[in-house]
Amino acid sequence: MKKNIFKKEYLAILSGILNKKNGIINAPISRKENSIIEREINSSGDIAITHFELQKTFAINSQNYSLVKFILETGRTHQIRLHSKYIGFPILGDTLYGSASELINRHALHAFKVCFIHPITKEYITLEIDLPEDIKNLLKNK
Repeated sequence: MKKNIFKKEYLAILSGILNKKNGIINAPISRKENSIIEREINSSGDIAITHFELQKTFAINSQNYSLVKFILETGRTHQIRLHSKYIGFPILGDTLYGSASELINRHALHAFKVCFIHPITKEYITLEIDLPEDIKNLLKNK
């Protein structure tokens, strides 16, 4: 990712309606003190840059949600999860950086596309995968 030859794109369902159609989140990330899992936004942390683009908004049971595409410029642990929380729109079902949800049994985040240069053929490869059924069902039940 540092050499910009491997790119990943994600889709996530965020709690709430984003107030911008797209943007860049630039907030450094470090390991949270006394935790081997949790990370935090910290000015002394490693650079972390996330690009986002609102795909659509919808409501389920009078609760508002946003389907958002994320592209990472850097690749920090929990980067999208933490950056979503940082801007005030945690990922649906994220029990570490948001809250549990009756709508889904996990955080609603999915890596749907990877692009890279094949190390032998030097061909530019793009691989995409459909959303998993639990996220598809959320988008249908709006």
